Amino acid sequence: MLALLRITLAEVDAMDDQEFEIALRDLLTRDGWSARKVGRQGDQAADVIGQDRQRGRIVLQAKHTKVGGKVGSGVMYQVKGTAGPVHGADISVVVTNGAFTRDAKAWGERHQVHWVDRDRLRTWAEHGTPLHDLLRLPPQAPAASYSSARSPNHLHRKLTGALGKEGLCTTMAHSRGG
Repeated sequence: MLALLRITLAEVDAMDDQEFEIALRDLLTRDGWSARKVGRQGDQAADVIGQDRQRGRIVLQAKHTKVGGKVGSGVMYQVKGTAGPVHGADISVVVTNGAFTRDAKAWGERHQVHWVDRDRLRTWAEHGTPLHDLLRLPPQAPAASYSSARSPNHLHRKLTGALGKEGLCTTMAHSRGG
């Protein structure tokens, strides 16, 4: 049963990359997110994508390392550049069973790329603290999120759905003085 899921760091360290991504998906699901594993070659810095009605869309980039391995700033740059624009993320997180360089942590803090290192992973996976509590994520996604404004036609579709095609045309003509 996922609600009781606990994974030790020893179990995480014994996993391969794919198993680590599946474990992260299962942990998100345990925490109440609807989550799916999407990671593969060319995944554009997204291994797991989750959705929560109160918090929006979360994108996790998994970095499974050998014990003692460190994740550098380059990973943070890549995630920042793709999580929102490509994957519609409201929240982006890099998760490793290793550590982050000091520069990677600092850059992530400045640019809203959350990080989960070995100590935080223990709190999340072994102790059962939900990720949104661990990272102190707000209960509501930001109003101007990538997931709500991914395409230029989003507003048009939203208005058409709310007003109907005729209502939208009438509203647009009226706003132009016609």
